[in-house]
Parts: sequence; C-alpha cells; structure tokens
Amino acid sequence: MKKIFYEDINNQQLVDVRTQHGYQEGHIKNSLNLNPSNFKTYATYYLDVNQSIIFIIGSEDEAQLAELSGVADELAFNQKNGYLLIDEVPKEDLQTTETIPAEDFLNKSDDFILLDVRHPDEITRLAPEKNLVNIPFEDLVNDYQSLDTSKQIFTLCGSGNRSTAAASFLESKGLNPKVIEGGMKAIQEVGK
Repeated sequence: MKKIFYEDINNQQLVDVRTQHGYQEGHIKNSLNLNPSNFKTYATYYLDVNQSIIFIIGSEDEAQLAELSGVADELAFNQKNGYLLIDEVPKEDLQTTETIPAEDFLNKSDDFILLDVRHPDEITRLAPEKNLVNIPFEDLVNDYQSLDTSKQIFTLCGSGNRSTAAASFLESKGLNPKVIEGGMKAIQEVGK
C-alpha cells in the first residue's frame, strides 16, 4: 500500500483506524474512525466503494496495513489510495473529539440527547432513559438527520468504540457530539 503525505490529500475518504483514544486525542477533520474490526463490519454503510480511501494509522499500526488492504478488497473497495501516518500531520491541523466521564454525564440536568448506537439485539445493559434515542450505528448514516441538532448529543455504546465512530461521523456532518467515556460499562460501574 502506498504511503500518502498530508499535503497530497484531495477528496479521498479518510478512515482513521487507530483506537478510540488515539482518534479522540487528535484526528484529521472529516475522517471516520473505524478500527480494523469495525471497518470490516461497517465500512460499506459509511463509505463509497467506488471512491479512493486513505487509511490513517499510527506508526505502531503499520503491520495492520496488509490485513486492512485485504479486508478492503474483500468488501469490493477497488480504489485504495494508500495510508497516511498521523504522526506526520501538523499538530495544529488536528481536531479533538470531546468526551465526558460517565459520572459527569449521569449528573447532567440540562437538555440533551443520549444517542445509543448499539443494536437493540445486543443491549443487555439498559442505557439511562432520560432523553434516550436508539439508532444502531449501521443505521446512523441514514437516520442522523432525525436528531434535534439544537441539543447537545452524547454518544453511547458498550465500551466507547462505536460511540467514537458515531461521533466521528456526526462531526463530519457539522455536529459537535461528546463521547461518554467507557460507554455502558462505565455507566454501569458508576451507577452501582
């Protein structure tokens, strides 16, 4: 896979495959955070298979490129452009994703939307009911416009991976979501 430099980015689809924490700490605007396992599951929902992709990785992730390329081939993405090392992007060009600790979220009293992106079939731990909206991550690409964008949106999943991916998508649509750190696992721990 060909190495791409930041200044060479045009209109390619940017897929940041780093961990949720790496993405939250600094990412390229309009990049979609799909870690390698999420990429295989959700890429075809969010990406155009006929448009070029650039994978954004950390230097420690270079060993995953062959696997990512194989998965992209398997999903019929036929125009992989290459990869970009996040370490080579100027720090001032990176954005952060806002997060909120579970305890702080549970103490919120103002108006907001709690966006649970888990699929109903997998919900074993119930999310807090206040202002809860459930849109499974695979449906968010089509259903995000039903959200009231005048309210702060907090994204939630089981552990924080998909909620970060959802936040990355919502950011690309001009929204300012916050990820609940640790997802339902953290909410459950605090609620004990």
